[in-house]
Amino acid sequence: MASAISAGIIDEQAARWAVEAACGELTAEGRAELEVWLAADRRHRGAYARARAVFLAMEDAVVGGRPPARASMPVLVHEAAAPAAARPPPPRRGMFFGAALAASFTALVVVGALVASRPQPSAPAVEHVVKLQDGSVATLQRDARIDVVLSQDARRITLLSGSATFRVAKDQARPFVVRAGEVSAQATGTVYSVGRVGPRGGTVKVLEGGVLVWPGEAREQAVLLRAGQSLTLDPPPQARPRPEKVASRGPARPAASPQIALDDTPIGVAVTRFNRINGTKIVLADPAIGDIRIVGLFKTDDPDEFARMAAAISGGEVERGDGVIIIKLR
Repeated sequence: MASAISAGIIDEQAARWAVEAACGELTAEGRAELEVWLAADRRHRGAYARARAVFLAMEDAVVGGRPPARASMPVLVHEAAAPAAARPPPPRRGMFFGAALAASFTALVVVGALVASRPQPSAPAVEHVVKLQDGSVATLQRDARIDVVLSQDARRITLLSGSATFRVAKDQARPFVVRAGEVSAQATGTVYSVGRVGPRGGTVKVLEGGVLVWPGEAREQAVLLRAGQSLTLDPPPQARPRPEKVASRGPARPAASPQIALDDTPIGVAVTRFNRINGTKIVLADPAIGDIRIVGLFKTDDPDEFARMAAAISGGEVERGDGVIIIKLR
């Protein structure tokens, strides 16, 4: 009769048995214990077979100089290749596993957890924690898959399926953008979760800091979410523009307030634009804030709202003075 032990614990046990078996550490008594363990639960044999397969793939990748296949991995990483270094002669099989037993076991557990397998109906949800090269951490739910592109000026993550939570390493020069379908969520250092909704939509929930969210390519329509806020967008398919209809006669509508569209604009440049047309001036107490870039659509006659959003993005706060709005770092 199968026990109620979780699939994650079974995978870890299977990884330990696979390491011992591959490194020749099993005694006669150990082999007997392994047989008892395999017979105790119908899931054990499957987990053990997967662990053995992953272990052998890792061995081939290290000894043969070939990276393991990524087809079954939930994380696809695209980065500039490092300069090739001279490779030492391949170590002997026994020396490699004898000297690196602990490292092999750790890598096996991590890679084994990433290998796709058919979930048991009664098994609880399993999370995969992945640390990206920039220091950010992505926590993926069981069905989540992401594509990672890190460059010198941007960090772009595509959520291919499921949902994930991102703890973003602070890097003001490289915005961190997660795209789920036709929905994008941008931050420079915060914690937020993103999930897929249908073929084009996405949902964003901010746990810490502030995140800009916009549909499709309309970055100028970005909405700033703060900690505790969430937003779900499901943009319709892009439709062809229709000819404008002739307006019917009627009472004239009041003109909408002029707006300033900021598309990846330094806050310092935006402040200058606001100060030219408003009696209330915005002051940056910390020059570093001026270099941080901002995306949004703001009313020209509402410098207070712009200041609040700029402060949220830069991790600062707003103070009101005599005819001035001061933005400063906390």
